[in-house]
Amino acid sequence: MQFTRLYVVVEGQSEREFVKELLGPHLALRMLDVKPKVVVTNRKLNKRGGINNYGLLRSDLVRLLAEDRALDCRFTTMIDLYKLPADFPGRAIAAKQKVRADKVTALEAAFRDDLGDPRFIPHLQVHEFETLLYCDLGQLAKRIDGSSPGIAALGQEVAGLDPEDINEGLTTAPSKRIVKHVPIYDNLKVRVGAPAASAIGLSTLRTNCPHFGAWVTTLEQLGTPLG
Repeated sequence: MQFTRLYVVVEGQSEREFVKELLGPHLALRMLDVKPKVVVTNRKLNKRGGINNYGLLRSDLVRLLAEDRALDCRFTTMIDLYKLPADFPGRAIAAKQKVRADKVTALEAAFRDDLGDPRFIPHLQVHEFETLLYCDLGQLAKRIDGSSPGIAALGQEVAGLDPEDINEGLTTAPSKRIVKHVPIYDNLKVRVGAPAASAIGLSTLRTNCPHFGAWVTTLEQLGTPLG
């Protein structure tokens, strides 16, 4: 049996490292060859990361889908719900939903329909990559010297909130809250974010972030367990 190629288009380097360090090795046990790709936002300048408009993301995905036409390969995304481009499909329908889970489901469904390729499995991270770090903020504190007081204050600020319920405000999004209490994190995201999330482990991440967990389950079902 051969491994199935699974392309994961991510928004930035933190997500890419997370997929490489944790998600990829886990899915390899199900004979999935995971290939993380940072979205290309300017092909002429080879600029990658960040999504200012949906057209750039769509163009990159369409190109990738055309480059590998194998019927058995799969494509997915790890894109932030936070600051999702205004021209993203399904925004009008999602805005009418009162429950966050229904909003995300509507956006993902519109995303899938717009690409129109049955091999594509859309995923929006609620609300961004840093959401995962709230499953165990202690792992972040271990990796940033002198951050324990700030991390403790952050923990008190979000006490009682599930990680995926930390909202997407300009000052209250997961990453913004971390930077408020530990400013240096803004310069260390790639260096410490992915290792911290990986150290927390998939089991804890899936339990505490159900939308993320459902995505991982969907990806697992694409493969066949080794042995």
